[in-house]
Amino acid sequence: MTMPPISAIMVTWRTGPVLFDAIHAVLADSDIAELILVDHENPPEVRSKLDDLERAEARLHLVRTDKNLGFGRGCNIGAAKAQSDVLFFINPDAEPEQGAARRLMEALPQSEPTALAGARILDPEGREQSGSRRRPLTLWRAFAAFSGLVKLGLAQPFGMENGPLPEAPIQVGAISGAAFLMLKSGFDQLGGFDEDYFLHVEDIDLCRRAASVWFVPDAIVRHVGGTSDVSRFAVELEKAISLLRYFWKFNTRLGGRITTLIFAPFLFTAIMLRALVNEIAGLLRR
Repeated sequence: MTMPPISAIMVTWRTGPVLFDAIHAVLADSDIAELILVDHENPPEVRSKLDDLERAEARLHLVRTDKNLGFGRGCNIGAAKAQSDVLFFINPDAEPEQGAARRLMEALPQSEPTALAGARILDPEGREQSGSRRRPLTLWRAFAAFSGLVKLGLAQPFGMENGPLPEAPIQVGAISGAAFLMLKSGFDQLGGFDEDYFLHVEDIDLCRRAASVWFVPDAIVRHVGGTSDVSRFAVELEKAISLLRYFWKFNTRLGGRITTLIFAPFLFTAIMLRALVNEIAGLLRR
């Protein structure tokens, strides 16, 4: 069976030097027919270097927005420019191993056009990162994760990265938006990413709407992470807002709305307190 061409989609905003490592890693894979890079207002020196790279590499196509429009909207812009019906979304600070996109493609069930498949994402030390494979997101799981109940062993974690590594692709509740693949026709059928999310949770939202979600253990991507020059406190604030948006969107029945309203202040406080502690700890380490 001949593999269809794959369009890689990457969105970048002040990613830092690792951006070019990620670009080279994607283009090193012969399965990738094109890399569409959506440039959300990178510094002038980075833009100049990207221009030089685009002139030298026929498979690299730059799309400039001149403004940080958010991850989901950036992905939608990139997907609209794709020439193939297979989309490989990859973070600008992530380096896929050769063949990772093909393995993700092979894991998609042919009978489900809106299915998606996520990679096994490793940190710089080679450990599987949180988010590669996840259980379905619930209010209780979110609160337990951010309040410390999971660390105390009092609740089941949202992430499944500490479980046994499966030998073959398995169906899960959600995967990470840092590296996943799906058909463009299916992506369009779902309406793409919900652009009401600016940062975080848009990947979980997409998984919630997909026909099925697959974790592919032999599709390996190495993720540096946290390279943008932005306050962790600001990032966690966006995460808190996005999580509350997610639960309000999907908990539409009266009981769900009441539960969301009850949990909302506790969840928001838990997330922001953790962010504040991490921010203070970071300042003390400087």
